[in-house]
Formats: sequence, structure tokens, C-alpha cells
Amino acid sequence: MHKEEIILTENEGAIIIRDEGIPEIYTPIGVGDMCDNIRFTLAFILYAVEKEDWVGEFQEFVNTLENNMKEDSVKHKRSKFKVIDGEKSE
Repeated sequence: MHKEEIILTENEGAIIIRDEGIPEIYTPIGVGDMCDNIRFTLAFILYAVEKEDWVGEFQEFVNTLENNMKEDSVKHKRSKFKVIDGEKSE
């Protein structure tokens, strides 16, 4: 994807991370509550990634979510099987 392919209106914002790993941050140039919310969210994300202790806590949070999703997936798969009692032949 090239920069020319990304089109934002004056009321939209985005963080774009390309192959180089350097984020490009585009804040809305419009006014209003929605634009203010987007600017606040973008600023919060920038603030959060600078907090090393937060990044560690967040990684633990993500790991917990991933583990829970895996467990839920296994439980879901198991729930599709029906155990049928049968006679054991010898």
C-alpha cells in the first residue's frame, strides 16, 4: 500500500506503520467532538507506548487474552463431540 492510496477526510485520523516501523500519525484537521476524541485517542496511544511499565503490563494482558481465546477454542471444539457409551470388545 502506498501513501497515495490512503485517503482521510478532515474529520478522520490514523496511525500508519509501514515496513520501516516508523509510525506516521495523521490527526484530524476538522473541529468537533469526534475530531477531539480521535486526537485524544492518538495522543493517548503515543503516551502509552512511551511508558515502559505499561508496555510490560499490556503484554501480560495480551498473553492472558490469547490464552483465554485458545482455551475457549478448545472447549468449543470439544463441545462438538458427543461421547457414546459402547460395549468394550475383547
